[in-house]
Amino acid sequence: MDRIVTLGLTATLIAALFCGSHLARAETTSLPVVEQGVIGGSVSRATFTSSVVNREPIDKISELRNDQRYVYFFSELKGMTGRTISHRWEYGGKIMSETKFDVGAPRWRAWSGTTLFPEQTGEWTVSVINDLGETIYSAKLQYLDKKSP
Repeated sequence: MDRIVTLGLTATLIAALFCGSHLARAETTSLPVVEQGVIGGSVSRATFTSSVVNREPIDKISELRNDQRYVYFFSELKGMTGRTISHRWEYGGKIMSETKFDVGAPRWRAWSGTTLFPEQTGEWTVSVINDLGETIYSAKLQYLDKKSP
């Protein structure tokens, strides 16, 4: 009986050593490296617009007179399915608003808007922020006094 137990233990040890050597090789196999803090995908189009119709901007604007009070920011995202992005509206170095979007497809169009007050002339910035808090795109809009030439 002792001989059978000894043979069984020997076989188990040999099997464990054999499997262990394969596991060690599997662990040292090269795998693709994923950099921390980097998310794939991109902003393929983006613009300020006076309106969005059928998920498309109707025009592209870089300046707006302060007798117009509402503006949209449109962005088309590629390769960001399952991620959350934000449109961050800034004026005078302060965040004025932030709108979050859950990206639901490989090509995803998102837009947000804000009301501008006549006294808020100057440069407005909208940044597209990924779910790691990184700015992946930004655009600027000049909000001008309607009395300006």
